[in-house]
Parts: sequence; structure tokens; C-alpha cells
Amino acid sequence: MATIFDRQRRLKPSQMRTVAERRFADAQALCETGKNERANGAQYLCGFVIEMLLKARLVDRHPDIANLRGHETMADEVRHIWSLIFRSHDLDEMLKKLPQVEAALHKEGELEGEQYLDHLREICSTWTIYARYSTLNTNIKDAREMLNRVRILKEKLK
Repeated sequence: MATIFDRQRRLKPSQMRTVAERRFADAQALCETGKNERANGAQYLCGFVIEMLLKARLVDRHPDIANLRGHETMADEVRHIWSLIFRSHDLDEMLKKLPQVEAALHKEGELEGEQYLDHLREICSTWTIYARYSTLNTNIKDAREMLNRVRILKEKLK
């Protein structure tokens, strides 16, 4: 019987978006507790939501690279994109490979009087998987603020 701990085969972009929705719901549930001790987990999951959505966009943009099996014999740029999709957690680097996403968020933000691109760039530049190892604590107010930004961004990144 399959479990959540089974090694996953490569996910399709639609599956990546489903995972993002589920982790967003998890972050939301942690925020709804109102407890500061749940804030780190909520913020970590918020960043993971953005990671999955950016990876889905990379796969959409580079399906030929996403279908490759190994990265050892690839040209440097192909290897870099393959790594961003399957190995990396560097949101800044992912976003750099998605200039059309940046352009669309900038344009939409200007039309709506919002700073979508600035919010995404802030998350991409600060979030790291290493937060899961941190002994420092954040607070539920900051977690809720991040959750609200991610709520809007996830709709824009789908």
C-alpha cells in the first residue's frame, strides 16, 4: 500500500499545484491556532508553497528538461534548470529563470495598485529550507502576514 513516505516519481505541474494547495491549508491551520509556537511551521510551509508553484512554472516552461532522467551529461544551463526543478530550494534562482512571471506580476500589480512582485521577491530572497532547523522563533502575527501574502501570490502563480 502506498504511503506519503514513498519516494515520489516526478510530479506533473498540476500535481505540484495540488501539493502547494495542501501545504497552504496546513500553514493556514497552524496560523489558526493563534499560537506563536506554530508560527515557524506556518512560515516554513508558506515558503514551500511558493517553491512548489515556481517549480511548476519551471516545468511548464521547460518540459523537455523536466523529462530528462539524469543531469550529469547535460549542458551547464540545462543542468542548472534541471537542478532548480529537482534538487534546489533556491527560490531566488528559480524566479530568475522565470522573467515572464516577474513581468506579469509587475504589470498586474501596477494595474491593481499592489506590490505583488515585491512581495514575491521578498519571500524568495528570505525563505530557506534551513528555517526548519532554526532554534529561533517567529510570532504568529508575522506568520499570518506571510500567509496572507502567499494566499494572493499563489493565485497569481497558478
